[in-house]
Amino acid sequence: MGLEKVKQEILERAQAEADKAVEAAQGEARAVMKSAEKQVAGYGRMMEEDLEALSNAVKRKEVASAELELKKQLLSAKSELIEGVFGEARKKLGSLPDKKRESHIIALLNAAKKEMNVSAVQCSSKDARFVEASGSGRLKVVKNDEMLGGIIAESPDGKLRVDYSYETLLEQVKEKVLGDVAKILFGQ
Repeated sequence: MGLEKVKQEILERAQAEADKAVEAAQGEARAVMKSAEKQVAGYGRMMEEDLEALSNAVKRKEVASAELELKKQLLSAKSELIEGVFGEARKKLGSLPDKKRESHIIALLNAAKKEMNVSAVQCSSKDARFVEASGSGRLKVVKNDEMLGGIIAESPDGKLRVDYSYETLLEQVKEKVLGDVAKILFGQ
């Protein structure tokens, strides 16, 4: 019976060691699982943060794009309104009464004569009679019905020109006062 008892003790020890080894392995497996779960949770948080950052970036981009488009549309509308104002000015210049046109033409012709020796004048058909009646019978008058009004004076050799057409004068005024007009119209 002694051998049987030794055999039993060896088996019990082996079983105890096997149980310990299994328990240790299970503990190690639990630790590995816990670590893996922490890593997975960390990756999940990182992915959520990345997704949120990406979502915020897309939203900012969309908002910026929408704001830019709105600014473009607003600028276009303002430009149209300003052009409308100057369009009205062109209409009023085109329909000035004869007395007013005559005084403009004489003043513009005198201003051109102060700048150079004038030998030819381009003007609209409406204004030709005022140029001819200005006492400058030596001037060559060229009718240009595309002009709204005013004059374009030339020197005898044709190398110098002074453009006092209503279109050019209005453009010059527009450049000078565009900021002020925008402030008046849009309060900026």
